[in-house]
Amino acid sequence: MILRCNERTLLRAALVTGTAAFFVLPQQVFAAEDQVVELSDVVITASRISQQVKDAPVAISIVSEQELDKIKARNPQEFLSRVPGVNSSNFGGESELTSIRIPTHFTNPYTVVLVDGVQYGSYGSGSSSQFREINLNNIARIEVIKGPASALYGSNAIGGVINVITKEPSAFPQARIWSELGDYRQWRAGVSGSGGFDKLSYFIDANHTDTEAAREHSGVDKQSGSVKLNYTATDVSLLTFKIDYVTVENDSPGSINQDDFEEDWLQSYHNFAYNKSDRVAPALSYVHYLDAAEMRAIFVLRDTEEETIPNYSIRQLTFGPFPRPYIGSYTEDDSLDMSLQLLYSHDLSLWRSKVIVGLDTEYGSKYSKTYDLSVSYDSALNKYESYTLGDLDKSYDMTTKVAAPYLQLESSPWKKLRITVGARYDSARYEVEDQLSNSIENKRGFAKTSPKAGVTYDINANLNTYVSYSKGFVVPTTSQLWTSRYDNADLDPENAENYEVGLRSSFMNRRLRLDISVYDMTITDKIVINNTPAPNTRYINAGKSSQKGIEVMTSYAPLESVQLSVAYTYARNKYESYSDQGVDYSGNWQPRSPKHHLNARLSVFPVDGVEVELEMDEVSSQFADDANLFEYTRPTLFNLRASYYWKRFTFWGHILNLTDKEHANYMSYSTSEDTMTLFPGIARTAFVGLSYRFGGDK
Repeated sequence: MILRCNERTLLRAALVTGTAAFFVLPQQVFAAEDQVVELSDVVITASRISQQVKDAPVAISIVSEQELDKIKARNPQEFLSRVPGVNSSNFGGESELTSIRIPTHFTNPYTVVLVDGVQYGSYGSGSSSQFREINLNNIARIEVIKGPASALYGSNAIGGVINVITKEPSAFPQARIWSELGDYRQWRAGVSGSGGFDKLSYFIDANHTDTEAAREHSGVDKQSGSVKLNYTATDVSLLTFKIDYVTVENDSPGSINQDDFEEDWLQSYHNFAYNKSDRVAPALSYVHYLDAAEMRAIFVLRDTEEETIPNYSIRQLTFGPFPRPYIGSYTEDDSLDMSLQLLYSHDLSLWRSKVIVGLDTEYGSKYSKTYDLSVSYDSALNKYESYTLGDLDKSYDMTTKVAAPYLQLESSPWKKLRITVGARYDSARYEVEDQLSNSIENKRGFAKTSPKAGVTYDINANLNTYVSYSKGFVVPTTSQLWTSRYDNADLDPENAENYEVGLRSSFMNRRLRLDISVYDMTITDKIVINNTPAPNTRYINAGKSSQKGIEVMTSYAPLESVQLSVAYTYARNKYESYSDQGVDYSGNWQPRSPKHHLNARLSVFPVDGVEVELEMDEVSSQFADDANLFEYTRPTLFNLRASYYWKRFTFWGHILNLTDKEHANYMSYSTSEDTMTLFPGIARTAFVGLSYRFGGDK
């Protein structure tokens, strides 16, 4: 069975939006910000130290602080959907599932999320909700590096890297208070302060989110706090201490089947599924600058306590004697991760060369307990109403150890040409002790070398091109190997090989900017969940898959008060060789892989201090299953945002899903029910907010 909406021409929407721009009269010169980078922009993530974009042989997108302030995201999908090549699904509140270039499932970790250059999740952890435990109000900018980055960042980075760069202390004392109200009893507010004296400067932020939503069982309660202290001991050194605290409880409404979605798309089967986590993450870093060198050391500790009743665990058994009961699970996790990063870079006079050498180490410990649940199901209401806590079903003590040296060399034998080569060697080891099976201990070690090479060339001052080759890998997670319902202790790492070319340009005094990247990636031993019904469902290595695509980011300002920004992705993600239970899926599209994604924004500045943005997001059809039998096409979505800046006040009003389209953010296939399941998106929701800034003047 196929669920379709009418096909829309992607170009039509872009042309309509672009044409409208020419009918808006200019009232004010106002610089709009978008994700198209300038060749002279400085980024950190591509080489771990500061470098100009034109010297990095990778696809780079930047979400600036101005852009983040305009969006005021309630979920990371709101800003990630503007970056070509990034797939992000909103699962309510601040929960999301994000991957770069590669279609993903909850346990497939194809993208590394960093905070100030350090991985925020555990080594080899899954992809879901990587932003939920980050303070979204403490983000200065986001750098997105696309393509395998294992040569610098190790496992999981075969799709790319998202680096969240936090806010720095201001030059002069200032403070800000803000609050926002939205439909369906949504409220959030915060306060921040910044400044300094003598050699010490500070930034402090605290905020609270308490929301419901149009969909049933979608509440969120989150408190976040961040402190950063910078101490400038000398003119050439900087000592930084920061600490982040986040506590969040997120209801988990889950997916619903296709028939129920068509009847009432905002319903949920659940009344009690949820996730609650508390995280404290202190970090200490030291940077010392020499005449032609830089030394850096970063130590980060992440202490996380989490409890979960996952919606996907709640179900009726599909095998065994009748009557078949309804069951679920409750899990408690206590994790402690420690990371130490050491880096040394040295500039050489010959050919403007640079040597970067570093070492990443990580030690992680996790104690996990899972209890059985006996669940009551009300067939009249079609809801799981309540549960009774049962026996302890699983208890694991897990340890992760990682040591990874890396080396990168950069050189310019000709002025316009820059060559980059590098490699990283990862040695990772898991130790998992089963506390319920006479202390049976499982161990797996993985060792991988990931090389890369690239060349950039300045065609002229406004035009830059690059070509690159890179390899990456993904180690199986402990969940995939031993601790989940579908575990398979014999899984091998996934391996990726990528070829890429790109073009970056800026013309007409920055009024027209264009970035294009074309890539061809092959993944072998891809880890998927097989299509065998329970109890034989498990993770397997699925042969080979192909990821090919074109990514375009452009912006054009036809008038000084108008800007049109467009992000477009063409992705061809297919299985090259994959068969399961006698069924050959070779040549099929991978699930959750739309061929086209277009995000367009028209920003106008009609009067002094006013900005209005209309955003359109269009995604082509995608399959929910490996057999390509179930297909879903999401309707076109529109968002409207308006801001007014007056003296020290900022007023804003946003309407998400402006035309109130029924839609799903995520789709999957249920082998037990032989149907497509859909995770509904948000209904039309309006927000209004106000902020006031104190100080900040010289």
